[in-house]
Amino acid sequence: MEIKKIIFGEKMPDKDDPEYKEKHEKCVNAGKSFARTLRLDKAAAKVQRFASTYPKMFLCLIFGFVLFSIGLNLYRMSNAVSYHSNPSSAVERQEQQLHFNRHHAPSKRDNKETDKPTNETEAYEDYRQD
Repeated sequence: MEIKKIIFGEKMPDKDDPEYKEKHEKCVNAGKSFARTLRLDKAAAKVQRFASTYPKMFLCLIFGFVLFSIGLNLYRMSNAVSYHSNPSSAVERQEQQLHFNRHHAPSKRDNKETDKPTNETEAYEDYRQD
């Protein structure tokens, strides 16, 4: 029965059905109290007042936002389509990281102890050079 209910949906209740009417009123009241709590009703009233007062400006704002969003999505999609990643192995990525750390690490002149490496990267580099 559950799968049939999922596929075909539930039977639409009659609007005069008292059980449906109570459930509907309960949901409407919950929505109204939620809107009052977050003051969404006042915000909606202000937006409606602005739209009624300045209809052309309101439409320009709405369609401007929609067109801006579409343009931004098209730009991001074109970047994603034209992006070519260079496949690399874990060893290559590790070598790149070590190379970066070697060139951006403080020089040995700055270290007080030049004989002992201060981190794993320098220890590895010393091992590689020997």
